[in-house]
Parts: sequence; C-alpha cells; structure tokens
Amino acid sequence: MADSPARTRLARRVAANTTAQLAGKAAVLLVAAGSIAVLTRYLGPSDYGRYGLALSVMQLFGVFADAGLTTIVVRESARHPERTAELVGNALTLRMLLSLAVIALAGLGSFVLPYEPKVQLAIVIAGVPLLFGGLTSTATAVLQTELRMARAAIAEVVGRVASFAAVIAVVLLDLGFYAAVGAGGVGAAVTLLVTWRLTRPLAPIAFRAATGTWRSLIGASLPVGLALALNEIYVRADTIIISAYRDFDEVGAYALAYRILEVTSLAGTAFLTSVFPLMSRQAGADVAGLRRTLQTAWDAFLMLGTPLAICGAVVAPQVVDLAAGADFADAADPLRILLFAGALAFVNGVLGFGLIATDRQRRALWLNVVGLTANVGLNLVVVPAHGIVGAATVTVFTEIIVLAGGLWLSRRHLDFTPRVGVLVPAAGAAGIAAAVLLALPFDALVLLAPLAVALYGGLLLAFSPRARELVNAGLDR
Repeated sequence: MADSPARTRLARRVAANTTAQLAGKAAVLLVAAGSIAVLTRYLGPSDYGRYGLALSVMQLFGVFADAGLTTIVVRESARHPERTAELVGNALTLRMLLSLAVIALAGLGSFVLPYEPKVQLAIVIAGVPLLFGGLTSTATAVLQTELRMARAAIAEVVGRVASFAAVIAVVLLDLGFYAAVGAGGVGAAVTLLVTWRLTRPLAPIAFRAATGTWRSLIGASLPVGLALALNEIYVRADTIIISAYRDFDEVGAYALAYRILEVTSLAGTAFLTSVFPLMSRQAGADVAGLRRTLQTAWDAFLMLGTPLAICGAVVAPQVVDLAAGADFADAADPLRILLFAGALAFVNGVLGFGLIATDRQRRALWLNVVGLTANVGLNLVVVPAHGIVGAATVTVFTEIIVLAGGLWLSRRHLDFTPRVGVLVPAAGAAGIAAAVLLALPFDALVLLAPLAVALYGGLLLAFSPRARELVNAGLDR
C-alpha cells in the first residue's frame, strides 16, 4: 500500500530532523574530541581519573533529578500537542527543584564517601552543569515533539564550543584541576540560554506550578525514572567500583574509554531522539506503523553497531593515542570491549523506547533490576583481580542479559520480534573492512577511519538488499 501524503510528510520531517541532528552531532563529536585531547594531556591519567570519577558520582545522583520527566513530557506532548506549554512549564519547575535537591544531597554525600578532598570538592563543582543540563533537556522536549531538533543541535554545538573555549582558557592560564571540572558548567549555561531563545517561538515556555499537572507527571514518570535510575547506577557503578580497588591511573584509562564510547554513540542518540515522538504517536493509532518503525530502527542500529564493534577493535589503539596520547595506552583494551557493548546498547535502546512509547515501562522494571544486580555483583568479583578489562567485559555480559530480556518483553507486550537478516551482510562487510585495515602498512587513524567507512558502506550496499532499501527510501523522502 502506498504511503499516504500525511505519512510521507511525517517521514520527511523525521528524516530531516535526524539529518540535522546528525550534522550537529558530527560537529559536537569534533569539539568533544578536541576537548578530550586537551583535558587528558593537561590533567594526566591520575587527575583525569579523579575528573571522571567526580562526573560519574554526580551523574549517578543526577538521574534522580530527571526522574523520567523529560521522556514522559515528550511522549505526552506528541500525543496532545495543545498541552505542550503546560507540560514543559511544570516539568521545568519540577526539574529545577529536583536538581537543587540532588546537588545538595550529592554535596553532602561527597564528604561521606571515602574519597580524598580533591575528589569530594570536584563532585560538588560537577553539580553546576547538572542543573543547567536538566533545564535544557526539559526545554528541548518542545523541539523534540515538534521535530525541530535542528535548533537543539545548534544550541548543543554552541554550548560545546563554549565549553571547549573554557577548557582552552583553563590550560593556557594553568588554572588547575577544579577549573577544568568547572569548565563544563560554562558550556551547559550557554546551551541553556541558546535553547531557551530558540524554543520560545514554538511555545510560551515559562516556569509553572500546577499541582495537578505535577501529580500526573510524577505518577507517569516514576516507573521511567526508576528504570533510568537503575540504568544509570548500572552505567556508573563500574567506575566507582574500579576507584575502590584500583589506582586513579586505571580509573582515568577507563573513564577515557567510556568517554570515547559515549562520543561514538552520539549518532545513535540523535536517531532515537528523532524517532521517539513518531513511536509515541503510532503507539495508539497505528500499531502496524509502530512495528515498521521499530524494525527500521533495529536494522539501522545493526548496520551502525556492527562496524563499530568489529572495525573499532582494530583501530582502538590509534583512537586512544589520538584522543589522549601514550600515557593512556591502557585504555585501548577496555575500549575494544566497550565498543561491542555499545553496539548491543544500540539495539537495546530501540526495544526500550518502544516499551516506553506504548506505556509498558513498568513491565520492564524487573529487567533493569536484573541488569543492575548482575553488573554490580560481577564487577565486585571481577574488578579486584582483572581491573578495567574485567569491568568492560562485565558490561558486555550485562548488555547481553538486557538484550535477551528486551526481546522477550518486546514479543510479549509489543507483539514484535525483530528480524536479524541484515546482521549477516553487516558482519561480512565489517569483517572484510577490518581485515583490510589490519593488512595495511600504515596505522594513521586519519587515513584508516575514512577508508573503513567507505569500504564498509560500499560492501554493505553490495551485500544487503535491506540496506539499499533504507538508503533509497531516505533519498526518496
């Protein structure tokens, strides 16, 4: 059946929205790479480990400041556009109050944790970008609902540039460790200001306090918030456990590997951000369309994650050397493993967003508990003996558990079992590309990366009819 004009227009807006975000994320990636390169060389492995630990602790607390509010605001605004200003305004007030409470709690807690004073104060400083970032993500819900994420991309790029400029100033003026931690707050403040300015023409955004709306938002967001909290503990627990058993040099190497993983995941985040409002609209009125969207997202992430894992294993040492220099060489092995975990996290994200879009998030809480328990328990056993390589391996194992549970939940509650046919040609194309990279007589990343992208892309289109179908559909839009 041919697409209706309305479906075609919506698909074009999603495609344009994703393209704009990808362009923005590409710029953010370049700026983030520059920031990592400067900070790692300025701080060195030990202080970069303290820096990464402080951010992990604050982000661990910070998940309680979100409490799932942003996701629920996007979902409900997509279903009821006339309520966008009301929902976002009340969520803004809630986020501000929650953020201030969490920052105060983290500040007090940092002096109870068994860390040296340098780390304790850094945790408090890391609360500044948490506050600004929370308000920004809530305002961005308007842009996400309206499929105007190009404006969010502009704000993010401007903010990242401001943060990078602050980092450069810290280094040139030799302002020290605490200023390096605080540089992120500069970028977060700029991002908030630009986001606010670009959002106001679309909706009259202002702080609101309607207790009835607060109750409905909190009631709907609590299951999502609990799931996010469990997931954030799962993501950050390994760094905290490593800091308890290993020295700060290892913490710094692991923090770098994880930071590189997060940067390489920006494209996937952009795509899911664009497609989630579409899933939310389809959940009630077009179940068949929802399944098509889930399958498309699943295929796209298989095609993106497979070369990330296979080719990334080949170039990981060069990536680490370019990002941070020879002092961080120990980050290469955990990075290889974490890139595989990242590929699994891509497809897990598709299933998770599908459950949230259909208001089935409560059904998945047991899986978050299982994943967290497995991750923390295994890390406590593995990290003392095997350090950061063991921690990375545990991450992969946990993602496999989450994938198995997610597939079961998806089949049971969404009547959706994803097809995996695209995996074979994707793995074949990535394997050939990786073999070519290994055979080359040079190892300069600036040459290897574009060669790998071109070779993989060409082979995938040659091997996979599904890849050609998705590319042609994108061009037709």
